[in-house]
This record gives sequence, structure tokens and C-alpha cells, in this order.
Amino acid sequence: MAMTLPTECWQEILKNVPIEDKKTLKSCLMVNRSMCKIIIPILWSNPFRYLQSSPHDQPMPSRINEQEEIIKMKINQKKLINVYISCMDYKSIDILNNNKIEIINMDKSIMFDYPSMLRELQYNIICESSSSWLYQELQLIKEFKVTTEDLEHNSKTREFKKLLLTRELCKMFMKSSTLIMNLTLSYYVPFVDMSFTPKDFFLINKLPGAEKSLKNLKKFKCSLLIDQWKEITKDLTKICGTNGSLEILELKCIGEPSVEWIDDKSFINICELIKRQKSLKHIKLNCCGKYCNISKAISSLSSQIDNIKSLEFVHLKFNSNNDNFPLNFISKCKKLNTLIFKDCDELLDYNIFTIKDTPWFNHLTKLVFEDTSISPFNITKIISFCNKLKELSCDLGEEIEFLPEFALSLPISLKHLTIDAVEININILQQFLENIKATLETLNFPAWICRSFTDQHLYIICDKLKNSLKRLDLDLMSPENQQHNVSFESIEYARKEIEVVNIESYFRYDSW
Repeated sequence: MAMTLPTECWQEILKNVPIEDKKTLKSCLMVNRSMCKIIIPILWSNPFRYLQSSPHDQPMPSRINEQEEIIKMKINQKKLINVYISCMDYKSIDILNNNKIEIINMDKSIMFDYPSMLRELQYNIICESSSSWLYQELQLIKEFKVTTEDLEHNSKTREFKKLLLTRELCKMFMKSSTLIMNLTLSYYVPFVDMSFTPKDFFLINKLPGAEKSLKNLKKFKCSLLIDQWKEITKDLTKICGTNGSLEILELKCIGEPSVEWIDDKSFINICELIKRQKSLKHIKLNCCGKYCNISKAISSLSSQIDNIKSLEFVHLKFNSNNDNFPLNFISKCKKLNTLIFKDCDELLDYNIFTIKDTPWFNHLTKLVFEDTSISPFNITKIISFCNKLKELSCDLGEEIEFLPEFALSLPISLKHLTIDAVEININILQQFLENIKATLETLNFPAWICRSFTDQHLYIICDKLKNSLKRLDLDLMSPENQQHNVSFESIEYARKEIEVVNIESYFRYDSW
């Protein structure tokens, strides 16, 4: 069947198909050879995305057949690695064979140059896929004939092989793909022995062809242990796009740094990286403790006030009297639409980053204050200026009496609300819902506040919001949340009034 539209038109059309929609994309492969040539590069831009585990925040029912899905995923990972090994040069094959990673029966009838199509390199997922390819089921010899030392040595040997295979794959990608857009560096040492930190395996920029392959990088995510961080930050500006093309930057440090690390100069390279970018839109900084110096990178964010659209800070300790954390730059961000603080201490004075009638209020659509020390009163001051706010998440702690007044400050534009507190009684809940002028579509009460819930709470929510609410989340099934008095009958009643009522426990896991 002939193509009636030019290839360029089809490429533009297919950009509107979500890349996660593998079923639709694969169906296009069968249309004709021309369409196949268009679809193959899309599917192989990051085939590892189709081989990841289910998200950690999925409700329990969707994880019933989790074990079967994991087995299927590992089989597919092994198949994918087989394809890539068939594309390897003989030098890499020799390196693997010399380290007792046997490569036999290589399929050289490959129709496309698949490594050249890679656009997103996720080190952790490639590691996981390499492990699946290398995996051979190990059974412990009965009667304890295998010692603990033997098992540990065997585990480290397997880990070394996994990292070696991953390195050779990354070497092939750096050499073959001239346009990697997204890079994720993440690795967790699977041993108690923290001395097992093969830093050289993560220095992607030192692989042949990396300078050309990564020069136009748009997205960089890095989540490593402290010692690994020190190695990576030495060459950070070389890893992350020499053209200043980064749009998304997410940095996370893992571990508990000692007091000596607070004077480590590695953060200087992070600051330099940020300053070099021409259009940095999304920034996330996730610190690992009191002495983590990633937080010092905040001082460089003022260089991006014309570009920033999203800011997220996790596990940071702020101090309004400390010049190392000048949050007042936020008030100058002209395009900011998302601002998130999670588990941040000493975020006390909202004036350090809010000034009335400043540009960022005009665009803010999402605001999150979770486990922070900022008071509910100060949060109301902030949201009172945000007339386009659509999503809000915050915890009031013990200030539950303030909830009805808090509702009065919620903008009309608000659609999605998450509220947590120590508890909430029926009268306060009723006043709170009556004072909300916005037309809420989703309402979420996490496990902590749900401990005080009864049937009456549920009936009040249905009565006040049934005309607008499309989804209600009540975290009633958490192991730690067995104090609530919500009956199954009241839940069934709510499900007749509201389109979706979810009571399952979610495993909230922030991997970044």
C-alpha cells in the first residue's frame, strides 16, 4: 500500500501518539515498509521504558499478579539485551568473554542499527536488564555446604559482571547514538559492604563518543551514593550537554554525609552546570542529610529566573537567616507553575520567597507543602495570591481548628486538593467543606488524618461535594491506620454518589 502523505507528515502525526502506547505504535509497523521505517526509531528511542516494574504507587488490586508480571518483564529484558549484544563490536565481546561472560550464537541478521536510535539512556534500567540476562538460578546447597563468605563473594562477582555488561552496552550507545536527549544515572549498592562502589562504571562522559552523543542533552537525572557523587560532580559539566541545552535537572544524594562533607567543593560544579544552561525549566534537589551540600546549589538558581517552570525541594533544611539558601529568587520567576516542598525544615518565613504582585503568582497552578515547618497561616497568605492554582497539597499538623478559615483562602480555580492533619472532627469538616468556593474534582485525605474518620465524615463529604467531586481518596487500608470507624456500607453509599472512591493503601515511594 502506497504512502499518500510525505514521511515528514507522518512523523509529525505520530508525535501525538504517546510513546508509552506500545500497542498502537506496533500496529503501525504492519502497514507497510515505509511506515515501519518511521515507527522503528520511535519504539527503539528507549525500549527499556517498556520493561520497567509497575509504579510503586499503584493500589493493591493492580499488584495481585505482580510476580507473574516480574517474570514476564525479566524474560523481555533478556530478549532486548540479546538484540543489543548482536549489535556489539568484537572488542566489547572479547572484554565480556575474558571476564567469563560468555557470548555465543550471536544473531548477526539484525535489520536495523538499533543502538543508533537510542535517545534516552537509563543506567539503572539497563543494569536491571543486564542482571536479567546474566541471571542463572542459584540454589543453596542443603545442609549449609555453602558458606556466607562464598555467597557474598559470588554476589559481588555477579554484580561486577552486571556492571561490566552495562558499561559495554553504554559504550556502544555512546559510540552509535549521536543524539541522546535524556540521561538517568542511578545505582544502588546491593551489599552491606559499602566499599563496593565501582565509580568508574558511572563516568559516562569518559566513554568514546560521549562528548558528541551528550552535547544536546535535555534531561539529566542523577541519584547516587555520596562517594559516587564526588566522582560524578568532577565532570558534571562535561556529562550534561556542553551546549547548555538542559531543560530538566533532578539531583539526589543518598546516604548520611559526615560533617566534613559540608565543606566539600563538589557543589561548585553543580552551580556551574546550572549557570551554563540556556533554558532550564524543571529543577529538583533531593538532599540526604544535615551536611549534604547539594542544597548549596540553590544559590545558582537565580540565573534561571526567566526559564524556570517547576521547582521541587526534598529533605532540605532551610534557614531564612542563612544566605546559602536565598529563596527570594522565587519571587522573580516569571513562568513558575509548580512549587513543591517535601520534608523541608525551617521553612518558616514565607516573606523570603513571596512578594505581593510578583510574576510567579500569575502562573502557579500546583503548590505542595508536605511535612514542612511553614505554618498553615503563612500558606493561606501564599495561596491567596495564586488565582490560577489548580492543585494544592499541604498538611496542617495540629492546627486543625484553622481549617474552616483555611478553606476561605482557597481560590475558585482549585480542582485537586490533598489535606493532612493530626485529626479532624465532624463539625470542623462540615465548616471546611461549606467554606470552599472552588468546584473540586478530586479530594484526598492521607492515612494520618483518616484515623479519625467515621461514617458521618463520609456522608458529609458526599452531601457537600457530590455534584462536583469525581474522585475521593481515603487512605483507610494502611497497616498503621486501623483506628478509623468507616464501615463498608458507608463506602458503598459514597461510591453511588461519587464516580471513584478509593480506599486502598498506596505505597508512597519517592525514588527521586
